[in-house]
Amino acid sequence: MSDLQFESKGLILTDSPCTVDMDDGKPSRWGLSLVLAGFGGFILWAILAPLDAGVVANATDGHTLLLSDLGALAVSPLVAKDLPFKPEQLKGVTMLAYSPHILAVHPSVPANTLTELVKWLAEQPQTVRYGTSGVGNQPHLWAELLRARLNMKMENVAYKGVADTLRDVLAGHVPIIIDVVLPTGNHVAAGRLKGICVASPERSSICPTVPTVGELGMKDMESAVFYGLVAPAGVPRPIIDRLNALVQEAIKDPAVVKKYSDLGFFMTGSTPEAYLEKLKFETERWTKVVKDNNIKVEG
Repeated sequence: MSDLQFESKGLILTDSPCTVDMDDGKPSRWGLSLVLAGFGGFILWAILAPLDAGVVANATDGHTLLLSDLGALAVSPLVAKDLPFKPEQLKGVTMLAYSPHILAVHPSVPANTLTELVKWLAEQPQTVRYGTSGVGNQPHLWAELLRARLNMKMENVAYKGVADTLRDVLAGHVPIIIDVVLPTGNHVAAGRLKGICVASPERSSICPTVPTVGELGMKDMESAVFYGLVAPAGVPRPIIDRLNALVQEAIKDPAVVKKYSDLGFFMTGSTPEAYLEKLKFETERWTKVVKDNNIKVEG
């Protein structure tokens, strides 16, 4: 297996499959291109190879890697069938960044706090609908966790994506949205929606007036879409350590931190062991939510 001969510089996150170069199109210090592909509603990021998770899991070249939110590894096996990979085929390299969840409502909803929202929901003659960007993804699971915790009288309306969800919520057809902080937080900041809470340890720079769940006495309800870098299970530990060191360098770059803070991300990093601990925690947490609510992804 070949050694890795590249250096870290910038990190790129995207929401559509494409091929990109590092450093906003400039020659990369890594000397590599990134080829992206979508799988199961999640974004996969690989170096040097078109991929699905199965390709990454079975790669042996030492240069094929996967950037995925932990949902692809922790949640997908819980709610979907016939996946082309098994989580044990992949080895954690490091955490990279996370985007917290947000609960927001249409301005017509007569609630400005979480307590007021729970009270308003209880007073409605019928169960109120909330919108998410799909069934079985992390925003949906967090919504169900929050619903059970506070006995909120609401039910999920799953859209094909956040753009469709926002369209109906902004129009007042669905009064509540639960998703990641961007782009929903932008609408909160602009006054088009009211932010009720964010699920991060600290307030988001996207909508800094919105309180955290910790401020509301529910620190255990913190939740986010976590992104991490993984490699095939057969990659030797020295290469894993080399990759980990490069990523830690990149995410400390002030320009990188600012860029992704502006996009609603909190940059983080970890050891490979800490990545696995986080994956274990997320798997155990969402397994209970999936079973309690009998959540399945059809098709």
